[in-house]
Amino acid sequence: MKRIAIVGLGVIGASLGMALNATGKYHVIGIDKDAETLQVALETRAVAEITGDVCKGVRDTDVVFLAVPVTEIVRIAVIIEDYVSPRAVVTDVGSTKRTVVEALERKFFSRFVGGHPMTGSEYTGIKGADQYLFENAIYVLTPTSRTDPDALDIIKTVVADTGARILCVSPQEHDLMVAAVSHLPHLLAVSLMNTACEVARDHPETLILAAGGFRDITRVASSQSSMWRDIYATNRKNIIEVSRKLRKYLEQIERSLEQEDFDAIVTKMQRARQEREKIPLKIRGFLPSVHEVMVTVPDQPGSIADVTAAIAATGINIIDIEIVRIREGEGGTLKLAFKTSEEADSARAVLRARGFVAKRR
Repeated sequence: MKRIAIVGLGVIGASLGMALNATGKYHVIGIDKDAETLQVALETRAVAEITGDVCKGVRDTDVVFLAVPVTEIVRIAVIIEDYVSPRAVVTDVGSTKRTVVEALERKFFSRFVGGHPMTGSEYTGIKGADQYLFENAIYVLTPTSRTDPDALDIIKTVVADTGARILCVSPQEHDLMVAAVSHLPHLLAVSLMNTACEVARDHPETLILAAGGFRDITRVASSQSSMWRDIYATNRKNIIEVSRKLRKYLEQIERSLEQEDFDAIVTKMQRARQEREKIPLKIRGFLPSVHEVMVTVPDQPGSIADVTAAIAATGINIIDIEIVRIREGEGGTLKLAFKTSEEADSARAVLRARGFVAKRR
């Protein structure tokens, strides 16, 4: 079995561990500074082994994943560079790539492969982890002319085992593309929320009128500010570039409105609709307004019935249930919602007693 070290057991790191651990092909070592996180990782089978010592954890491993915030990646790399085996491949999951790749290639040379899984959760920490988080998600790898082809092949194999789809681009191309489809939308969400709040100062009922469309488009404004600060800091130029492109479009629409040229606006709308229809649909979750339990179930008849029957036998009511992800032949993840935190805790305990992997959200 290949030995995989994962430094950082947040949403991405723990989900990665769950997916790889479930294959039976890897011995996954979870590394985190938080003792409670390490214990939860063991309980939910995200890892086979835990340690709070990053230098000890990366020794004698085949692959090291740096699943820490983007501005922490280089700092951790400095700490572990003398402990990582020369044969090991090092990769990361950072949201921006150019600065990370340049820095880590100086430390690990051809054995470093930049990576960025294009998936996530509205939750933070290991509570947001999901074995099927990477299923059918795009996982970007950013090899350069210095990258060892064998190292790249190793990372491709490991990533493919999570169920993700691999896309290889240069670090520079990656940063420009995510600036357009990820970083700019966050900037817009923040701007829209602040604009709406300004209107609400004089018209207090404004936010009451916010329908699903407004909530959807501003959802990412609820993300961690510290994480986004790091992203803005490491991809500043590209964000400025796409922001200026957007302003040009807004100015064109403003001119069309001033000139009452509504046909020009409709043309832009039609083009936007046609292009958006090309984007693959994804399963959408529901807002965490209830107390949730995530449970992994096998792909076999009656699995969902076994889960619901076990909970029903205790008299606990499931107020909502959702199949979050499913992988034919292997299983999937159910999201169960309960009215109270006590009911959710009891349901988790019952499911664990029956042998299911279950955790609170």
